[in-house]
Amino acid sequence: MKIKYNQLNNFVEQGYCSLDEIVNQQKCRQLLKFIKETRDFEHDLFIEEKDFHANPQYTGVNPYPGRNILEGLDLSFIEQNTVLQYILSELLGEEYSVVLKKVICGVPKKWIPDWALSEIDRLPVPNLGAFIKPQYRDITYFYGIDFHQDIIDYKNRLSDFITLYIYLDDVSELDSPLFIIPGSHIFGATTFPHSLISHGDTSNAWLYSDIRGKSKLLQSRILTGTAGSAWFWHSCLLHGTQPTRLSQSRISLRYIIEKSRSTSSVLLDYVNSNLDGLLSLENTRIDLNEDGKSILQGNIINGNPKT
Repeated sequence: MKIKYNQLNNFVEQGYCSLDEIVNQQKCRQLLKFIKETRDFEHDLFIEEKDFHANPQYTGVNPYPGRNILEGLDLSFIEQNTVLQYILSELLGEEYSVVLKKVICGVPKKWIPDWALSEIDRLPVPNLGAFIKPQYRDITYFYGIDFHQDIIDYKNRLSDFITLYIYLDDVSELDSPLFIIPGSHIFGATTFPHSLISHGDTSNAWLYSDIRGKSKLLQSRILTGTAGSAWFWHSCLLHGTQPTRLSQSRISLRYIIEKSRSTSSVLLDYVNSNLDGLLSLENTRIDLNEDGKSILQGNIINGNPKT
C-alpha cells in the first residue's frame, strides 16, 4: 500500500493524486470503441445554424439522468477496482457515493462548423452542448476550457466531493490533455473566472490570487498518459484544457464522488480544515447571463486576457 499512501499524502499537500494506468486498458479501449460506434463523431454532431438561432439553448445541454450514454453500462472494471476503492474509502469514507458520471469529448477544430466557431471565439468555457443535436447530448463536448474549479457547478454546496478523471485512450500533449495547478486548492472556493497571471518567462508559472488579497505563485502541470490513467483532485483545484491540436477527439470519463454521509470525519475533512478560504460560494461564476450565455471573453489557459 506504500504507493497508495504516498498518493494520499500528495492529495493532502497538492490537492490531487495521480494513479497512472490503474484501470484495465483493454476494457477502457473497448468502452471507447463502443462510444465511438454510437454516432458519427464529426460534422453530423452539430445542429444547423438556422435552428440554433431560432431557439438558442445554453442550459440543459449536458448529460443528465435519462440522457447519459453511461447509463446501463457495466463499469465495474472501474467502480470495483480494488485500488480505486481503497483510495476512495480512505479519502471519503467507506460509504462514498457517485454524484455524477459522464463521458467528456474534446472536439477537434475541423469538426466544428465555422458559425459555431465564431460563437465560441475567445470564450472562457467553450462548452459545445448548445450546438449539438439533442439526441447526442448524452455526452459533454468541449473545445478547451479555461482554468476552473469543479465547485463551479455546485452553488451553495460544501466542497465535500472529489473528481475522478480517467483517460480511455492514450493522451499526449497534443490531445487536449488536462492542465492542473497543484496546490491551487489552498484558497478554497473562488469565483470564476479566477485571478491568474502568467508569471516569469515560463509558460507554467502562475500567480493565483483570491478576493481577500492573498496570492501564491504556483506551477501548472500537464497530465499526459495512456489508456486507463486516472487522477483525483479536490473540488477547488484549478484545472482546464487547451483545444486539441490534432484531428481526432479526446474521449474520457469524469466522475463526481462525494464523501460518506455516515462518517463524521474523513481525510477530505482534514484537507478542508487546512484550507485558507471558503468551502462554498453562493455565486460560483460571473461569466454567464440569466440565460446561461457567456458575457465575458478571454481564456487565460490560451494566453488571452479576460474582457
